[in-house]
Amino acid sequence: MGTVFRLVFYTEKDSTVAKNIARQVFDRVDTLNAVFSDYLPESELNRLSDKAGSGKKIKVSEDLWHILCLSKKYAKASKGAFDPTVGALTRLWRRARHLKEAPDSARVAAALKTVDYRSIRFFKNRQIQLKRKGTRLDLGGIAQGYAADECLARLREAGILAALADAGGDIALGDAPPGYKGWTVERITSDSTKEVLVLANCGITTSGALYRFFEAANGVRYSHIINPQTGWGITKHHLVTVLALNAVAADAWATALSVTGKSTRKKWQKRPARTRVWITPFNP
Repeated sequence: MGTVFRLVFYTEKDSTVAKNIARQVFDRVDTLNAVFSDYLPESELNRLSDKAGSGKKIKVSEDLWHILCLSKKYAKASKGAFDPTVGALTRLWRRARHLKEAPDSARVAAALKTVDYRSIRFFKNRQIQLKRKGTRLDLGGIAQGYAADECLARLREAGILAALADAGGDIALGDAPPGYKGWTVERITSDSTKEVLVLANCGITTSGALYRFFEAANGVRYSHIINPQTGWGITKHHLVTVLALNAVAADAWATALSVTGKSTRKKWQKRPARTRVWITPFNP
């Protein structure tokens, strides 16, 4: 997943026990990274992608099965604005960021042909088939939120309820710290000031091109977020913050709304319970 994980929790257990619990939670993160990473050649995700178009049904782990089910759910709900099959485009744009040069349009078009979340087929006994040859999976828009939720779940299993798990900005929040109404989380507003939110038992994520972008030789500023329907890095200058029931929902919807912007927000915001959205423009 290529990010920093941070845990904050309150417990009456002694420090040795608390450190051991934290270590077990971070071990869980390492396990998930070995499954979800598209950087590690031998990750379970990449091994599945290698079988795309072969016609084979591949049995996958519970974690990969679960996150792919969630990915298809959010892809369908967002009408493809979030799509876990963008991996070929992701690789193309990583190279573009390294070269600081927008990719050739023909290569974008070729990679775009491998993108379609509907080409992921689900079978009994946790078997997955990727129908299209060349399809590469990329869980970058959902994996960190999933992992943050898993951290919180492991802490709860250990009897720790007042906790926060931060996966590179994808935050899962448990019960409030003792003596407080909630955890304080800041979000950037349209005038570049910060609004303080007091939250508990939810997930929150901010996505956009404020920090992760590159400017190509043609002067266009491209985000790290790719539009799965066009194949191009988004060029809208806004931040999207989503508050949801959990971090995985916040992560996936923040990715989708970074692509669609305000046009889709009102349509879907009526559906999920306990969900808020802020779309904040900024000047690069």
